[in-house]
Amino acid sequence: MSSNEDSGRPRGARVEARDVGRVYPGPIVALTGVSLTIEPGELLALTGPSGSGKTTLLSIIGGLDRATSGVVEVDGRPVETWPQDRYHREVVGFVFQHHYLIPHLTARVNVEIPLLETRLSSGERRERAEALLESVGLAHRRNSLAAHLSGGERQRVAIARAMANEPRLLLADEPTGSLSEEDTDRVLQLLGEARERTGLTIMVVSHSRQVVDFADRSLHLRDGRLSPAMSRRSQTNPTSPPTPGTQNAIA
Repeated sequence: MSSNEDSGRPRGARVEARDVGRVYPGPIVALTGVSLTIEPGELLALTGPSGSGKTTLLSIIGGLDRATSGVVEVDGRPVETWPQDRYHREVVGFVFQHHYLIPHLTARVNVEIPLLETRLSSGERRERAEALLESVGLAHRRNSLAAHLSGGERQRVAIARAMANEPRLLLADEPTGSLSEEDTDRVLQLLGEARERTGLTIMVVSHSRQVVDFADRSLHLRDGRLSPAMSRRSQTNPTSPPTPGTQNAIA
C-alpha cells in the first residue's frame, strides 16, 4: 500500500471538507456548511449530542454516504472520485459503533478478512492477525468464535481488523463506547502507537472524556454545525507525534 512520505517517514491522509451539507428526504438537514481540515497524523475527536450529524460527517468522509453540497477531499482528491473498493482497501479503515464481526468465525479470521485481497500468504495473514490481536490484549482469544466474545472483546477485535491493512485514515464511531476505563486506555494506547509508527490520521466520534483528552483537537457538532476546535493533547504523551501546525477548526 502506498503512503505519502515526509523525509522517508510514512504519513497519514490529509482530509479537507469544504462547506459540506447533507439533507435527507423529509427534509431532514443533517449537516450545514461544515468545513474542516485534518492534517496528516492528527487525531481529531468529534463530539456532540445524538442526532447532531457526527456519524453522517464520518460516513461522508469514509465514502459510505455522499454530501448534498460541498466537497470532501482526501489527499487532494474528492472522495467520490476514488474507486470505492480501492479507497476502502488502501486508504480508510473503519471501526463502527456496532462491531459487525462475523459471529461464526474466530477472532483471528475476522481480523484476517481485510487481508484476503492482498498479496500476503496465508501464513503472513495469520501472523499479522495474531500480532494485532495481541496488541489489543486478545491473543488468548484468537481461536474463539466472535459469537462467544464479550461486547468489549468484540470491539477490540473490530479495532484490530480496522488496522489490518494499515490504513492512512482511520474513522471510528464510538470505538470505546462499550469498554471499561482500563480497556479504553489500552485501545487509545494502541491507536497512539499505530500513528506514531505509520503517521496514521484518526477521526473519532466519541462521548468519552478519555478520548477527548487523548486527541490533539476536539470539535463539537450541534444541529449539523461545527464549533471551534479545542486543544486537548497532553504534551507528555509518549506515543504522540508532534502536533500538526494547523490547529484551526474551520478551513
